[in-house]
Amino acid sequence: MAIVLELLSRKNIPLKHYKFEQDYVCVGRDFNNDLRLDDPYVCPSHMLVAIDPESGKLMVNDCQSTNGIKVNNKFVRQATLNSHDIIKIGRTRLRIIDTKVPLAEAIRLSELEENLSWLNQSFLAICLTFVCLSFLLLSKYLGSVQEFNLIKALPSELGQLAILCLWPLSFAILGKVVKKESHFVSQFNLTWIVVLLANGLILLQQVAIFNIHPGTWFTWIELVIFAILVSSFIWLSLFIAFHQTNHRRNIIASSMTFIILAPIYALGFLNTDEFSPRPSYNPILLPPTYNITAAIQTEKFIANANDLFTQVDKLKTK
Repeated sequence: MAIVLELLSRKNIPLKHYKFEQDYVCVGRDFNNDLRLDDPYVCPSHMLVAIDPESGKLMVNDCQSTNGIKVNNKFVRQATLNSHDIIKIGRTRLRIIDTKVPLAEAIRLSELEENLSWLNQSFLAICLTFVCLSFLLLSKYLGSVQEFNLIKALPSELGQLAILCLWPLSFAILGKVVKKESHFVSQFNLTWIVVLLANGLILLQQVAIFNIHPGTWFTWIELVIFAILVSSFIWLSLFIAFHQTNHRRNIIASSMTFIILAPIYALGFLNTDEFSPRPSYNPILLPPTYNITAAIQTEKFIANANDLFTQVDKLKTK
């Protein structure tokens, strides 16, 4: 039976593992130990991990150390060890690994991971950055009712892009924390693609509102589409960053989508009273660019307006 010890970080993240094909392991700071630890709080001969010849179980013994031994945060002089017990000596953490316990099945490698490899291109990230910035400036130009000044508009749009960079940066940091590849470029490109899709959907929304004047049903369609977009974005970010099962990834993506969208739409629906003593109006004028239907003639518009006043007068008399 081999003795396997796993070196852990302070957050119990595996750093390295040691396998010994013998019945005992001497642990300490001295070079003569089977496992030498470079920790000033560890004694030259700190502890002995050995297999009990009678029971076959793994035992730990304190070799009269200065700072003692903790097994699962409890001080011990001698103790029987089980699989995944954590031993702390000084500031060093070691985990016991039982080689007889079968490991979980490997996560099935998805073809999607291979298909997303094109995202890991720095040149694509540069191109998408310029495209995204241009799209944001174009949207601001189309929605402006005053003279458009590129120099004044550029800092605010660059600020938005900088804020959006926090998403891929956070996943890159998390990847480094758990000792995984950061995939920063892939996360970066995914973020810009989703930003472009979101702005494209907003543009289509404005065109639809300008031309067909939809009712309440349109709000629910917006909610479903936006929820799918946000959930897919989070799911793909998790897929690129971490190795986990699809079930767990689905749960995390759904939960985060609900946490993000629920407050936004709850406040939106709560503020849709039929009467308000202080109504708020949207002062943004939609430009004629959004109009894809035929324009109405002036004479017909005046006639329709007169008909509306006539209908109002009839309602008053009733």
